Amino acid sequence: MEKVVNVIEKISKIGAYISGFFMLLIVAIITTEIFVRSIFNKSLLITDEYSAYFMVASIFFGLAYTLKEGKHIKITIITSRIKNKKVSCILDVIVYIIGFAISTYACIYAFKMVMETKALDMRADSIAETPLWIPEISVFLGFLLLSIQIIGLILRRVKNYK
Repeated sequence: MEKVVNVIEKISKIGAYISGFFMLLIVAIITTEIFVRSIFNKSLLITDEYSAYFMVASIFFGLAYTLKEGKHIKITIITSRIKNKKVSCILDVIVYIIGFAISTYACIYAFKMVMETKALDMRADSIAETPLWIPEISVFLGFLLLSIQIIGLILRRVKNYK
């Protein structure tokens, strides 16, 4: 079970690196836009659109790692008052299962959204006419990584309880 959890955590870390890469792409495209406007008095015309796509990708690819590191907002009004380790463990697992259900539901519908957008050949209403399924993939993959990480947290919580 420990090997499975370690693999899941490595996958989440890869997601974090991808998230960071998209942040670097945002910096690169905005810097390029500034340079092109300053020197050539022109615009790339795609900076707003693509930096938004990159921001969404950065957020969604970072979800799983953020959860693994315990950096999501967590309301502890109930759990902070529970002293019994068994009850605390059970409550954590229940919350993780609910989170897994929600994340998996979102993952399934994000996948359906990508497939429908691709089938309909939907494109951005911009000069680039970007096929929208391309940036939408990051939403699907982000929820997939999050669901997998939640499984890892459940396994770790159950393992640490024993």
